[in-house]
Amino acid sequence: MSERNTNTPEHQVIDLNEVRTQRLEEKRRKTERVFMNQFLGVYCMTGSNSMHQIEIVDVSDEGLGFQVPFNADKESPITEKNFPIRLYFNQESFLQVHVTIQNERMAIQNGTRYTRYGCAVDPTTSTFAAYQAFVKFLQIYGEVSQKDKGDVNVFFV
Repeated sequence: MSERNTNTPEHQVIDLNEVRTQRLEEKRRKTERVFMNQFLGVYCMTGSNSMHQIEIVDVSDEGLGFQVPFNADKESPITEKNFPIRLYFNQESFLQVHVTIQNERMAIQNGTRYTRYGCAVDPTTSTFAAYQAFVKFLQIYGEVSQKDKGDVNVFFV
């Protein structure tokens, strides 16, 4: 009697909980990026006491990832390993977190070349608890938010 190979694709067991978790994670990450890029102004502070806009690509309780467009003709604004990042919620107020670069890599997104940075957020600052609460909000919002289908009329009184 021959043994059947149960490791072939047609015999694999799919864990629906794992698939659901993976889809929720993809939705959460997409929601975080949309939120960060459309509703927040995010800037890094450089040694010359100026701000440079950056694009957040990922957030977690202890860190964040961001990217800046690569330009061979212009030096990157990221010249130090430790610096503050400002998250502007409106034109007059921001949450400042201090980060330390842990890794750096090149990436291409939609035909544009970027330098991506992975950073640890300094847990000793007074703003760390607010940063963690913000990340928690984004995680929960990403899991429970719904897409507006435009199926409700709005009336102004």
